[in-house]
Amino acid sequence: MRIAFVTSRFPYPVEKGDKLRAFHQIRHLSTRHEIHLVSLSHKNIRQEDLDAMAPFCASVRVFRIKTWLLPIQIMLGWFEGLPLQISFFLDRTIKRQVQYHIIHIDPDHVLCQLIRAAPYVRALPFPKTLDYMDVFSEGMRQLSERHSLFGIFFRWEAARLAVFERTIYKDFDRHMIISEQEKNRLKLPSKEMIAVIPNGVDDTFVNSMDHHTPHHDLVFVGNLGYGPNKEAVEFLVHELLPALKKKGRDLKILIAGARPAATVRNLHHPPSVTVQGWVPDIRDAYRDGRIFVAPMFSGLGLQNKILEAMSMGVPCVTTSMVNNAIGAISGKQILVGDTIEEMISHIEFLLDHPEQSQWIAANARSLIAAEYRWQDQVMKMEELIVSKNAYLHK
Repeated sequence: MRIAFVTSRFPYPVEKGDKLRAFHQIRHLSTRHEIHLVSLSHKNIRQEDLDAMAPFCASVRVFRIKTWLLPIQIMLGWFEGLPLQISFFLDRTIKRQVQYHIIHIDPDHVLCQLIRAAPYVRALPFPKTLDYMDVFSEGMRQLSERHSLFGIFFRWEAARLAVFERTIYKDFDRHMIISEQEKNRLKLPSKEMIAVIPNGVDDTFVNSMDHHTPHHDLVFVGNLGYGPNKEAVEFLVHELLPALKKKGRDLKILIAGARPAATVRNLHHPPSVTVQGWVPDIRDAYRDGRIFVAPMFSGLGLQNKILEAMSMGVPCVTTSMVNNAIGAISGKQILVGDTIEEMISHIEFLLDHPEQSQWIAANARSLIAAEYRWQDQVMKMEELIVSKNAYLHK
């Protein structure tokens, strides 16, 4: 099958969630299908990043969004009733070029990642699948609750996004999303027709367990420029660490990941807090912590950081919101707490009971191996594309 895979950002390097999802989907689809990557970008793509995608794609084409035109595009979007999230990625000067390029490819199917890219392909005369991935309207709603100063703006954007999420649905033949939790957040009367296709974990994670001795007690890994991740590490350092210290626990925290914001870099205070930022092999960061802690109370999608930590045999402590997307059994495969007291209790339990900690970690690895492998999730995608039915159950 010839597939045009359309993304709103170039999939490499994989330092963001949408890039990671697209990269691994393309990588596995390419073993059985002819993939033509069509990406939008606000910046020039480095040759080494283009080269990284070449082995998986029959062709790679990047359409550069003219950033100097963004104010005009956003103004046009305002009058058209479009959300800013869509207008920011919609360049009307290249829209026709994108469409002609895909028509020239003559694909058997078009895979469109995120509603951001949907305006470019919605009118094309080919079978099409839209990957909502996350519910952007819910993300704006969460922001409106956390930021009183800009609350009205975020509520306005959430409302426009919700309308666009409903409107764009009818222009696609198949629909997918990253988790049941995200599916339930969509304000769509026909959302039961949307297939749940989670992310997965690469075999390099699943097969990388070793006996490395961690230098840190707690570890957090993630895109450190992402708002919910920044809030999580600030909670770790300013709330959780002092509370544990009052109980006689003088612990060391490792924070690692791409794009650390200034507020995150300022948390660096060895030996208690180490902000490592970008790590060439992120598995080294997971190995360097005894417990993975993700105190996230907002955010969208499915947190791959948890899947990766679980696959590497690192016991995890997180919130209900995060685990709702994963479906792990609390107390057996993961420990879930929504208050600082519950998290402290879970961390102390894992520190004081190494055998139970290893048991939980082993159960978590089994869960990932059984339900969260990339090759299995991409097979679900393939079945969705070729199936005569409109959707698949998880």
